[in-house]
Amino acid sequence: MSSLGTIFITGSNRGIGLEFAKQYSLKNWDVIATCRNTNKAEELIELSKNNNNLSLMDLDITNKDSVEELANKLDGKPIDILINNAAYLGPPEPQKFGQIDYNIFSESFEVNAIGPIRITEKLINNVRKSDMKKIIFLGSGAGSITQIMPPVTLYSYRASKAALHLVVNNLYHDLHSENIIVSLINPGMVDTRGFLDLKLGDPIPEHLTKMVPITLIKMIQEGKIPMITSLESVQNMMQYIDQLSIDTKPLFVNCDGTPMPW
Repeated sequence: MSSLGTIFITGSNRGIGLEFAKQYSLKNWDVIATCRNTNKAEELIELSKNNNNLSLMDLDITNKDSVEELANKLDGKPIDILINNAAYLGPPEPQKFGQIDYNIFSESFEVNAIGPIRITEKLINNVRKSDMKKIIFLGSGAGSITQIMPPVTLYSYRASKAALHLVVNNLYHDLHSENIIVSLINPGMVDTRGFLDLKLGDPIPEHLTKMVPITLIKMIQEGKIPMITSLESVQNMMQYIDQLSIDTKPLFVNCDGTPMPW
């Protein structure tokens, strides 16, 4: 069976990116899976052993030299779908007003807003050479100004995702005349760390409180914030991506294709 095309994925070592790599390789795509250090990406390495259509490449989207090196290696290779998945959430405490860590603030912007457009700029000619010409950015409901409500935390993450949304909006209009499809997708509240394993009343592990405010974790335990698995999210997004055309609207949608507020 011939390949359905070539797909390029950032942040493929875990969570949503790893699931994208799994599912697209199973469906007979040629998958280029990237992360900062593929030698340490054990699950990705294991996956590649059983999938000849999956290749691994080192990429740090915050590092100009790393991006240049990868772009040179892929010079002339068509990329049908470019998925900008890599993201940085950061710990919640240093993202509260009054105790903001500005190094984390800077890193959030480097990874979440600058990195995706940096790699897209370098690989745009690869996308131009392809048949499908689709560029996907994973946005976030946390970057929706309309949806902000108490408890207000994650200043750095929210601001960086809002910046990404604006960049993608610009790119959508910039590339439309070339029939290059740009889409911004919120993957949903995806459990990549084991939150769904917590039962009501269970003690909350310290490693989870370092990632997400404890108030939100309790809301997850109480069922007030529904979460989905990486597989559910990715399957929904793949179905939506498959149906994307140059005329698809709106630009910002949830993983199931329903419109998201800006």
